[in-house]
Amino acid sequence: MLLDMHTQAFMRAAQGMLCLGMLLMANCGSGDSNPPISEQNLSGKIGGQPWSLATAQSDAFLSTSTSYWVDMFATTFTACQDSPPSDANSILVELPSTPGNYSLSTALNATFYDASTSYNWVATRGSIRIDSVTSTTISGGANFTYNADNTIDGKFQVTICP
Repeated sequence: MLLDMHTQAFMRAAQGMLCLGMLLMANCGSGDSNPPISEQNLSGKIGGQPWSLATAQSDAFLSTSTSYWVDMFATTFTACQDSPPSDANSILVELPSTPGNYSLSTALNATFYDASTSYNWVATRGSIRIDSVTSTTISGGANFTYNADNTIDGKFQVTICP
């Protein structure tokens, strides 16, 4: 009889833990994990300051066969030729090399970089849409959010650097 009571108590505790785990997983990263992506140029805020995409380029050294490391800037310069500005807010993201829709997560995230404070905010909420990948460009859209002061939404085009 004693073994049966312990076994029953263990089973109730295990069921409770399973329910708690499922509840936590359902609420993890509260908010819409796949928010819609607008048709505007990629824009929003970094560090509470307005930001709008002007130049985006891949980094050949950090890219792989399945993804491109991409730096996005609100400053205009010749991608893959000129050095990007070191004093400009930027978005750092690893974009999948295959067209499709992707949810941000701890494994696929986007970093908001505030140059004035050198702070980095890593967004794990949002979505990426890759429309096309050619030998020279990546086209798509994104909607990333860390908090109200670090959020972007819209379409992008990235120059793939050799």
